This record gives sequence, C-alpha cells and structure tokens, in this order.
Amino acid sequence: SGSKLAVLVEESVPSDIEGKGQDAKRHVMEIWTNKGHQLAKRIVLPSSIHGPVCTDFAWFGGISWSPDETALVYSAEVNKPKTASYFATSKGEDEKDENDTIVGGQYTLGVGKKEDWGEKYGTTALLALFCMNVSTGKIGAIENVPACTNTASLTTDKSYVLGQPIFSPCGKAVVYTGWDAGGGGEMPRRLGAIYCYHRPCQIYSSPVSQLLKKLEIDTTEDEDDKVSDDDFVCITPNDRLSRSPRFSSPSDGVAKLAYLSHTKGFDTHNGCMALHTSDWCMTKGSVLDGTKKVVVDVVTLPGERGDEGQISGLGFPGLFLNQLSDKCFSPDGKFILTSTQWGSVLRVVSICLDDGSVTPLKFDMRDGDNRDDAEPSQQFLCFTEDGGAIVTQSECNYPTMLGSLSSSFLENMKGSIPTQVLAELPSAATSSFSPSTSLGSSFKAGSGFSYKIMNVSPEHGDVKVDVSSILLLPDNAENEKLPLIVVPHGGPHSATPTTFVPSYSYLCQHGRYAVLHVNFRGSTGFGQAALESLAGNAGTQDVLDVVAATNAAIDTGRIDPERVGICGGSHGGFLAAHLSGQHPDLFKVASMRNPCINIASMVTATDIPDWCHVETLGIGKYDWDNFRAPSKEENDKMWDNSPIAHLENVRAPSLIALGMKDRRVPPSQGLEYFHSLRAKSLPTKLLVYEDCDHAIDRVVSEADFWINTKQWFDKHL
Repeated sequence: SGSKLAVLVEESVPSDIEGKGQDAKRHVMEIWTNKGHQLAKRIVLPSSIHGPVCTDFAWFGGISWSPDETALVYSAEVNKPKTASYFATSKGEDEKDENDTIVGGQYTLGVGKKEDWGEKYGTTALLALFCMNVSTGKIGAIENVPACTNTASLTTDKSYVLGQPIFSPCGKAVVYTGWDAGGGGEMPRRLGAIYCYHRPCQIYSSPVSQLLKKLEIDTTEDEDDKVSDDDFVCITPNDRLSRSPRFSSPSDGVAKLAYLSHTKGFDTHNGCMALHTSDWCMTKGSVLDGTKKVVVDVVTLPGERGDEGQISGLGFPGLFLNQLSDKCFSPDGKFILTSTQWGSVLRVVSICLDDGSVTPLKFDMRDGDNRDDAEPSQQFLCFTEDGGAIVTQSECNYPTMLGSLSSSFLENMKGSIPTQVLAELPSAATSSFSPSTSLGSSFKAGSGFSYKIMNVSPEHGDVKVDVSSILLLPDNAENEKLPLIVVPHGGPHSATPTTFVPSYSYLCQHGRYAVLHVNFRGSTGFGQAALESLAGNAGTQDVLDVVAATNAAIDTGRIDPERVGICGGSHGGFLAAHLSGQHPDLFKVASMRNPCINIASMVTATDIPDWCHVETLGIGKYDWDNFRAPSKEENDKMWDNSPIAHLENVRAPSLIALGMKDRRVPPSQGLEYFHSLRAKSLPTKLLVYEDCDHAIDRVVSEADFWINTKQWFDKHL
C-alpha cells in the first residue's frame, strides 16, 4: 500500500558488546510507518537463525511484504555447521553439545568451508527463506522447501539455493525460485553464477499459513514446535529454466502468476526467454491446474512472429532480460510492461496477455530536439498508483533521465506517448566535498559527440542476421580522419546498448577518438539462432564480424584506416588479442582487461569450465551431469580457438590490466600473454589491481585503467 517501508541496515557492533577483539557486523530490519516518515520498530536479525541477508536483488536476493503488510519474506545465507579443531581446548559452558560439533571439519569443503558460486559470489553458498512478523519481531525458517536447506546440516555441498521470494496475493504461500546446487543432480560442481543465466532453476510454492500464525504469537513458548504447513509444490516441473515470479492484482478470486522460462534451457550463458503465465486461486492458495499459458515464446530469428514495430530495421528478436520488474502488471491485469534488449538498444515493450502481441512503446524524454536519427535506450521501472509508469532513458552522449508516462498511456501504445522528466542524473557521481569536477564542468549532456547505429551483412556464418554496431564520433571533426577504437563487448552473450558510459564518453569527447561498439553475432537481442551460432565458433565468427563492422566504419570516410585500435574486457579482451594476432595490419594498438588468452589452460582454473567447452566445441559438448577435464582432442581444439595460437603475428603495442582476485578469467591468462609479448620485445604494459576481481570496477582502479588506456592510445595510435 505504500504505508509501510522496510529498510535493511548493516551496522557495526562495538567489540565490547560482542566481547570480541574487533567490531562485528549485523543486519537490522527497520520498519517505518506513516509512508516512511516514522520509525516503528528495529528488529535485529539474530546470527543464530541465519547468516547475512542476500542483498543481491538483481539475481538471488529478494524481500517481499505480505499482502496485509504484517510479515516479510527474505532470502538469507544458511549458517555453516559448527566445527572445532582436533586440538581445541575443552568446550566452555556456553558452547553447544559436542554432538552438534564436527571435530576437524573446519577446513573441509562443504562443512567448515562453503562451496560458493564463484566470481562475485565468494560469500554465497546456500540461501534459504525466512519469514518475519514485523509486530512481534519473530523470525522463522520456511522448512517445507526443496531439500530443507534452511538449517545447518552436516554438509553444505548439495541441496538448492532459494531466492527471489514473493508472497502470493492471498498471503497463504510464498512463491520463489530454486537453483540446483547439487540436490537436483545437475550440478556435480557448483559453477559460477554471475552473468550465467542458464543455471538450472525452477519456481516453487510453499504454504506458510501455519508459520505466519506461529510468528504472530509474542511469546517464546513452544518455539521448538514444528510447523505443519503442507509440502512445497514445483510450479514448473517441465522447465529447465524458470525464474522471476510476479503476481497481478486478484480479480474474481484469481490472480495471474507470470514468470520467465525456457523449457529446454540453453548451454550458452544467456539466451532468449519466454513469458509464461498461470492462474492463481485465491481460495486454495495455489496454481490452478491446466492454466499454464505461453504468452511469448522463444524467438529464433528477428521478426518471425510478425509483430508490428521495428527498431533500427530489426523486427522483434524475442525477450532478452534477466528479471521482470516487481510491479510489471498493468492495473487492469491485461498487460505486462518490461524492458528488453532489442538489437543495439534497450526498449520498453508492452505485452498483451490475451494474444501475446508485443508492442514497443514510443516516447522520448528529449522530444523537441532534432531527434530523427536518435535511438535512445529506455527502461521500465514500475507502474504508479494511478496507472502511469516510471521509466528511464539514456543515450551514448546523454546520461540517464528519470521520467513518467501518464496514466492514459496504455490507451495510445502505438502512438507517440508524452513524458514528464522527473530528474536528470549527472554524468559522474561526486562527493559533497567536491560537487564540481573537471569532467562535470566540461561535459554538457547531448553535446561533445554524436552516435549512430550501423548494420552490416557479412557473408560468412550460417545464420544470416546483421551485425550491429554503434559508432561514436566527436563533434567538429567533419573534415578530419579520426583514429578509431573498436570495442567488442564481453560475455560473449551480452550486448552493448545505446546507453551513456562515462569511460567511452571520455575517450570520444576528451580523447577525440571515434569509438565503435560491435554487437557481433552471439550477442543478446538478435534472436536465439544468432546467439547460439557463436557456440563452437568463438575466435572465428566473432573475429570476422568485428572486422566487417570495422571496415564498414572505415567506409564512412570518417576514419583513418591506419589508426585503428582495439579495446575490450573478458571476451572483449579475448577478441582484442585475437584481432591483434589474426589481423595485425588492421589493428595497430590494443588495450585489454582480464583477457582470455589460452582456453586450454583456463578450462580447469575458471569458475565456468562450461564456457570453455561450449564456446569452442559447440552446443551439447559439455556434460552437465559429470565434471571432468577435457580430453587431449578437446584441449587441442581449445588451443586452436585461443588468441595464443596467433601470438607470432602480433605487432600491436598492448596494454593489459588484471584483477588479481578474478575467478572468472584467472590472472594467469593475462600474465601468460604479457610475458609472451615482452619476450617478443613488443611495447607492453601490465596494470595489476590486487584488490579487484573480473570487472575491475572499484572506482579508483576503473578510473586508473581508463586514464592509462587513453594515454596508451595517445602514445601508440
């Protein structure tokens, strides 16, 4: 209703309170009433019940109010079993009975050491679901879940990770996503999770009426009594991938449950998703049998469904998104609004639940300017109470704007929709002590450089979908031949949209470089067939796609063909190294972050060995049921598909940046390349960021890298 607000706070506990040598951290749930103006209660989340609350709301995490706003459900880390050293002193009076302690287990994986989910998830092993009554402050684990992960057991190496919880509109059940963590038999080794949207997951429902009644009682009596709620139900038993459950408001005793799904799943780390719905019975508190509906199915090739509307000449390519917005249903329950990658832009679309038609919304927060060639990226955040919508808009040369669509926009979805700008965000954040920066004082939104989307149709490759790219050109350079920095994205199954990125604005506006973002085949937003066409062809098809896009940029007459450089991170670094070796006459200078250089030596050290198999050997070449090292023949193919195979041809001065805590592409990859290039007496520079992981996204490190990159291109290009 908006009358209550839950705020999760992490605070330090002084050592004299905890009796420890250093300050500890704890989570507190603050409950604010009167529309967030009055603090009503502070509830300390006890570490005896669970570990830290999962605040990764972009993937695993989630916090949801019950319909009557008396309870919350959230996802939190399962506590490790209690362990002790073989050489521990005798237990104190306040310690648990020795039967609850695993002696000698403190260094054992799955016992004292958790098996985590790789890059960025070093502290996440198993997540369980918990309900809290906001009046009594009592917390209870939801125990009727797959594999009962909510309490510490003898090991943590199996079971399920439970997240994305929401209350059903009737308040009788919690619906959530469960990821196979070994309990389903499809995860013999827990693989990396971040940027990996293909890990097996399904949607479940657990009744919680009895648990909620128990938490209402403000007493400690009978706290150990078991709750007798019915068993959980798997709502999507036939789907390999299902996530992001969302409910509509109920009508005539029924609500709609919507979620993203891919029945067969895919081997690549990302892919096109379908939108499914089912009817939810408010009386029974469960899904009604036989009501499952595929509203929007997976799209193989852009435009094949025949939907109206094109973006930059591209028909609807399918739904490419990670989650639905929390409030994605229109007030009348007839439409779902969401954001999706559509070619090289992000676009807000309306999905009719009756016939499954997809309509891109037409609005422009900068309406009034000369906007004929503009292709802004836009995102839907939520519906407002009056039926309007909150949206954002960004462009390569214009930072994010926050705006609203009026409550009548659903009546004119095929026409131009008026907007109201609510806020314009700055190009870069500054502290209160330095409100004015050199970048902020010289940057003017919408000026300094322009951009345009370019499409090219390569002859190579089996799937004939255009390669799209975004060309950034500095202003007042019409009579110049510009140096070009080509930027293929990482992933490889992601995409670069027409959004504002400070680092590329810096290179283009302040460095006076043309910048070319290439969305090669394999990118999201161009249909499932184009995406999967890269599997087994990494290092060949993507390389040729980048070359084709680069030549198309040169053919505009604005680029100096003798001054072309390459810059990329992760798979983009993989391509930067490949292009330096395969096309040394075209790409004269390189800068790369955490590049994959030798897949054969990476496959047993990375948190995603499946990437190495799928991208080099092809779809269906990774055994999800068994973990094993590659065979000699497979290793040979991985070597052939790697940049290291073309080392002898490299002539480009190369800047290499490494995050030494990277678990996705181990730092040994970049070190191998650096030492190999230095042995060839090539100009080479190594940046070592000890405290960074794969993204190198700490503010000081990221800024240092881009300044170094500009100086490297200034010197060598």
